[in-house]
Amino acid sequence: MPNEFFWRIEVPIRLVSEANQREHWATRNKRKRAQQRAVELAWFAAGMRGRFHAFPYVIELVRVGVRKLDPDNLAGSFKHAQDQIARCLGVDDGDEKRVRWIYSQRKGAPKQYALEILIHESD
Repeated sequence: MPNEFFWRIEVPIRLVSEANQREHWATRNKRKRAQQRAVELAWFAAGMRGRFHAFPYVIELVRVGVRKLDPDNLAGSFKHAQDQIARCLGVDDGDEKRVRWIYSQRKGAPKQYALEILIHESD
């Protein structure tokens, strides 16, 4: 388990299971762009630009929603947000030497949806 987080950002977006969506490609692309833009705005609003240099970090992504997702769908729901966070950090999201990802979820209040980004220093 990672150390206590030292930075927390909450992004007011609804994360859905990308694998279970049966929709037009343009609708999916619009959701992707909106999620990535929301993550980027929250990241910069929290003063995170240029803050991370001493890698590695553990980044915990927490989905807040009305219903819980199974583990496969949970990981898929973070795809666009994870890509944007890695872009903001200036790393490849698959580079485990610099960033390790942890996925979790919790039940929110009725109609409460969000993404919580918890950044931990790696051991």
